[in-house]
Amino acid sequence: MDRFLKVVNNKLINGLGEEVVLRGLNLGGWLIQESWMCPVSGEDRKWANLDTLNVLEERFTEKEVQEILDTYQDHWITETDIKNISDLGCNVLRVPFWYRNFMKSEDGTWINENHNENPGFKRLDWVINMAERYGMYVILDMHGCPGGQSMDHCCGTLEENRLYTDIVCQESMKKLWVAIANRYKENSTVAAYDIMNEPQNNSGYEGKNSYDPWEQKSWEMTNQIYDSMIKAIRETGDNHIITVEGIWRVSNLPNPNEKGWTNMMYQTHLYDDDQGFKKWVEDMADTMDKYGVAGYIGEFQNLNGIPMCEEHNISWTTWTYKGTNNDVGTFFCYFANIARVDVKTDCLETIKVKWGKKIETTNFIEKSEVVGSIKASSKKM
Repeated sequence: MDRFLKVVNNKLINGLGEEVVLRGLNLGGWLIQESWMCPVSGEDRKWANLDTLNVLEERFTEKEVQEILDTYQDHWITETDIKNISDLGCNVLRVPFWYRNFMKSEDGTWINENHNENPGFKRLDWVINMAERYGMYVILDMHGCPGGQSMDHCCGTLEENRLYTDIVCQESMKKLWVAIANRYKENSTVAAYDIMNEPQNNSGYEGKNSYDPWEQKSWEMTNQIYDSMIKAIRETGDNHIITVEGIWRVSNLPNPNEKGWTNMMYQTHLYDDDQGFKKWVEDMADTMDKYGVAGYIGEFQNLNGIPMCEEHNISWTTWTYKGTNNDVGTFFCYFANIARVDVKTDCLETIKVKWGKKIETTNFIEKSEVVGSIKASSKKM
């Protein structure tokens, strides 16, 4: 079966001409950590993954740092998890990653020039192969861009948001997307490329780059980055679906036909109550009809939003599969209150123990409300 997806008249269509609605989960916290939901010390919104990496690089050798990262990533998500998600009936995984999985710095220097040995590509290869094995698609989500695409810690940096004005960072981002496209352009398990996660997520932050996410200026800057990356990907001959985010409102995105963008899926993230969720899903449905794009809610935790998406054949992925915080309602399918790594003081062996088998999902507690809603709503195709 030809699994390649394409957008035809605002629907996702596979090679057999069948409509596909993507239903699944995010693999949050795996390739890019967020302190509020991962077993790492650091106050929420005041500590980012780059802070963790900088401390580790000060304390340990390059080889030891990679051993630490490998230990964590080997255990946070395993084949058992991929099979479990498939067994829930899901047909897609959204995979958040950041540039530091592949590159040593913002200047675009590869961790390993041989991409077959580059840790970032090895992780993507693995999850794509696992998804194929268990009958699912993958959405590759650049959750953290060089320089940061927002002020928020979720992009791996904190209070920077320099991507839009830093040409070096833009070129490094483009270099990574071109490499991804060249590597996976013939891979039908990849459903889409998610160009950058939550651009201009600046609410609550101050500083010279804290552009108002509701102002036209911020979206002109964002759409310029989108346009540059889309053109670079298409120049490789890659025709995968590309998804771009208006973060909270799809109206922030331009008419794709005027930009020359093809095979597009427009996306928002909705952390809203029922009333707000319904309003913005209907707005997405109107945009799908207006522009002929597919629609996708890439992150949300309001389980009542699932049937709202289903009503309009809008694809969806909840945030997220697992986390180490019990006090966050319906964000996680599985949770655990486990020991956090103190990257400033824990020794190498202690870190590897804390980030070893202890963080595997078999040690987590199922949130039956979340798992049940996903299982009831997912229909694998």
